[in-house]
Amino acid sequence: MGDREIECRRLETANRIEKLLAPVFVAMAVLAALAGGAIVVLIGASVTMRYFAFAPFRFTEELVGLLMTAAFFLALPLATLRAEHVRVLVLVSALPDRAARSISILAALFGTAFCLWFLALCLPWLEFAFDRNIKTEVGRLLMYPWMALLPLSMALSMVAFLAGGAPGNGGRKTGQP
Repeated sequence: MGDREIECRRLETANRIEKLLAPVFVAMAVLAALAGGAIVVLIGASVTMRYFAFAPFRFTEELVGLLMTAAFFLALPLATLRAEHVRVLVLVSALPDRAARSISILAALFGTAFCLWFLALCLPWLEFAFDRNIKTEVGRLLMYPWMALLPLSMALSMVAFLAGGAPGNGGRKTGQP
């Protein structure tokens, strides 16, 4: 089996994984956008309550923090899959396609390693919160449902790194230098 045939099979597998997971990742991104909208509504309502009723919501800061974290981790897998996050392409764009492909694979492996490391760190934290039914201080919101987004996001981001780690164009999108 030649290098070209192996590369084609790897790309076909990556494309199948991407088509299978893209709807899930898009749904998560929509939830992230809804969380962002909820942040705006919640802050607006709290400010309104503060100035007109002289009684702001006590839990606003906690809930906004949880929603912001949720929004980030819900959007991360789709941004990773589509490589729509911040990337430095100055070096990669100057390399030949073969070297750029190798750099892209290496970057995917580093990204996967980071996600695996983060996943290993957040699972005991989630288990601790679940076992003890930890709640926020003011709003008394259960923490573990929010914390469960972190390992889920990291696991799906790992899959996204592996699926998109070996593109035929070395990680460069068309239309980019």
